Order: sequence, then structure tokens, then C-alpha cells
Amino acid sequence: MTTQKITIDELKPKFLGEASRYNNWYHTADFTYEGTEYCLKLSLTEGSLLGQQNFFSLSWDPVEIVQENGVAVLKKPKNDINFVIDEDDFRFDAQNDQLIVEMGDMKVISKEDQRRVISKNKNLELDLTLKPRGPIFYWGKEKGALCEVTEDTRVAGIESLSWANGTIKANGKELVVDNAPGLFEHVWFGQLNFFQIRIMNWIYANFDQLYTYICHTESQTNEGSPFHFETGKVYLIDSDDYLFANKFEVVPESWVYFDEAKRFIPWEQSVDVRTDKGKLKYTIEPYRYPQLIQPPTRMEDFMVDNIPGWSSLFYDLPVKLKGKFIFKDGEKLELTNGRGINELIRLVPL
Repeated sequence: MTTQKITIDELKPKFLGEASRYNNWYHTADFTYEGTEYCLKLSLTEGSLLGQQNFFSLSWDPVEIVQENGVAVLKKPKNDINFVIDEDDFRFDAQNDQLIVEMGDMKVISKEDQRRVISKNKNLELDLTLKPRGPIFYWGKEKGALCEVTEDTRVAGIESLSWANGTIKANGKELVVDNAPGLFEHVWFGQLNFFQIRIMNWIYANFDQLYTYICHTESQTNEGSPFHFETGKVYLIDSDDYLFANKFEVVPESWVYFDEAKRFIPWEQSVDVRTDKGKLKYTIEPYRYPQLIQPPTRMEDFMVDNIPGWSSLFYDLPVKLKGKFIFKDGEKLELTNGRGINELIRLVPL
């Protein structure tokens, strides 16, 4: 059974009686205004496991990659907005028909059929409403499933590919968001071993003909063995097909040197998703600078698996996507206007 609604109970913060927890209310919109393409991200994150913070990002500067000694180097933009504010005072009010969560300059008003996010921060002020494009996605194989992302990490989540409408004020300019593709996410967990992760790759994509998300994590167990997790869904709009990602591959096709982080990152990527109805194939091309979730971190004295010296990188990358869905009978559905975000964690030796 599929649904376009998220219940108030599902939207509430979880594990509130536990010292260790994580809850997020995450919103994005990919839109064009007066000829400029923007990617907005606004997220309220509660709990101790990854920090209690508000995230504000609005990207519009063109990507700048320069060749230095034969290496493609990604340069930091001058105008993009990307900042994080640590917050202490989290408040929520659960009513019969809505949930209000509030922290610092950010407020999220959630109803079963829509989410409204408000920012009163002077650097990025906005009022945005997101409504589902169609059925929502749950992590895992069933509603509310706790997914074993690493040996010591259990995550549940909801992804609602959405239409966004509202206004934004930034850098003295007012922007109008008119029926823009985006995403609302609510993820929660009470167990996390961040340092087991080696690579995490999460991608959502809005196309005219379908929408999708996938997530996979490669990690290490406490005994040093490899541990694999993946989950994902595809929704074909015209045929009303709600499909599970049975297996998928994400392959880097090019790399750039991320100057701010002092390391290489995957850039263009190809994705192959297998479902019961056929195969989704698309390519990813970043069109804006990474929106950092945490500052790039070098841990020279940190030791894991008897290996000294580690690096942590965690960011959202606005992307454009091109592709097709190939049905089992060979029919091809060409996909248009692909926009989304590729979120990556890379925790690797120096």
C-alpha cells in the first residue's frame, strides 16, 4: 500500500527519552528565477549524535574548475550561502492536525499532506511550502523499518519528493519559488557508529517522468570485516508504478580536487538501478559547489583498525541528471529535467 500522507506520529521527534538520538526535518528546492538556477537546502537537526544544528544553503554561483599541473581543481564560489548554526533550544508542539518544531531562526510546520519551513535568519529569510509529487518513500522494505546501515547503526526514514512554492530573501533580493521540484526528508535514529562508515552515497532525483532515491553505505564491522547496506525506490508517474531498488551501482566517471577539503572527490557519476519492471540508468553532473554539512576534518592522531591518521568529509552536492528507464520488454522511457542532490560521506585514511 502506498500513501501521499505522512502521519503526525511519524513526523514527531523520536527517542526523546534517550541521551543519544538524531532527528531531522530536511527541505530542498531546485528552481530557476530570472534565468539563474538555484539549489536551496534548509534543515533542522535535533539530538546529540550528529550535532543539534540548523543548516542554511542557497547555491547559485557557476562551478569553477581550473587545471593546475594537470589536475582538475574545484574552487570555492564567492557568493553561495552555506552556514550552520549550533542550537540548544529545541521546541515542538504536536497537535491533532499538525506538528510544529522550532529551533533558533527556523520553524517547520508539518501536516499530513504538506510541510512548511520558515527561516527568519537575516542571511537567508524564507517561507516555503512543500507538497508531495506522489507516493512517499520509506527507507527499507516496509513502513517504519529500522535499517541496519552499519553493524552498530540503525536508521529509519521518509523521503517525500515534492513541489515547492514560496519566497526567499537573500543578499537583498527576493526570489520566487514556483512549483519547483524538491524534497522533504525526515530521518531518525538512536544508534550511530559514525567511524564505521567508509563511504555513504545518497541521491534523490526529480525527473518529469519519475522520481527516485537511493542510499548505500560501505562500512567496517568492529572485527574489521566489510559491511554493505543499500536501499532505494523508484516511482513511475504515468503508470503509477512504485518500485523497489533491488540492486544498484554508482560508478564515478571523473574526479576533481576539492581545494577547500584538500582531497579528491567523485564528480560525474553513472547510476544503474534494477527493479522488477526494468532498469533505471542515469548520469550525474554537478552544477553547483558542494554544500558542506561539516567542515572537512583531518584527524592526524586518530586511529581506526590499527591505521593512524584519518580524514572526514560530509557534504551535499547539487546535481543535474540525464537518463532513461528501460522496461524488461525493451521499451525505453527517456527522462527529462533531472535535478537533485548527491550527499556523500567519505571517512578514509589520510
